[in-house]
Amino acid sequence: MYKVRILFEKSEPACYISHLDLMKALQRSLRRAALPVRYSEGFNPHIVLSILVPLSTGYRSRYELCDFDLTCDEMPDRLVERLNAALPDGLCVVRAGQAVRPVAQAVLCGFEIKWHDTACTQVLQKALSLPLTVEKRSKRGSKIIDIRDYIRSFEVVPEGNDTVCRCILQAGSDPLNPAYLTRALTDKGLLAADIATTYTRCSILDENGKEFF
Repeated sequence: MYKVRILFEKSEPACYISHLDLMKALQRSLRRAALPVRYSEGFNPHIVLSILVPLSTGYRSRYELCDFDLTCDEMPDRLVERLNAALPDGLCVVRAGQAVRPVAQAVLCGFEIKWHDTACTQVLQKALSLPLTVEKRSKRGSKIIDIRDYIRSFEVVPEGNDTVCRCILQAGSDPLNPAYLTRALTDKGLLAADIATTYTRCSILDENGKEFF
């Protein structure tokens, strides 16, 4: 048995499919690539895989991780090339390796938020000096949080007619969806209420800010 971890990118049109459909797309591609993957037991066997730190539908990503088991004892030849040849548009494997580190060590995520507006960059750069409260909802209920408690770093720069925010946010057991940052800034009147926004995940990190893989 060999546990594989792949790093893949997700762009249009794949970023608009649900988490469940993404898993199905990966399972179909693993079958088409003719890799010796492990199946579950029972009446309805399926390829056992897990997507680490799932994203919301519509988010682009340059850093997606997926684990699955092989029935062999080593990495098959040309695994990345074989899988990329079978994947649908918008999904691309960047690298693959043995899954060793536990997912609990993935506690931070780096995001690029692009607000399609000529918002005042200087005002947004000073935003974290103000309380930025918002109602955060989860399966365990809702609570009022200060966004600043979930942000490791925050940079805002102008880029053409857009305003771009590059930030590192808390993940793990109590993650912060970057959409909450947009909502908090909108509630403060620092962003237009109907602003168009693009979210892209750039990294998954451990507690020391090092790349998790």
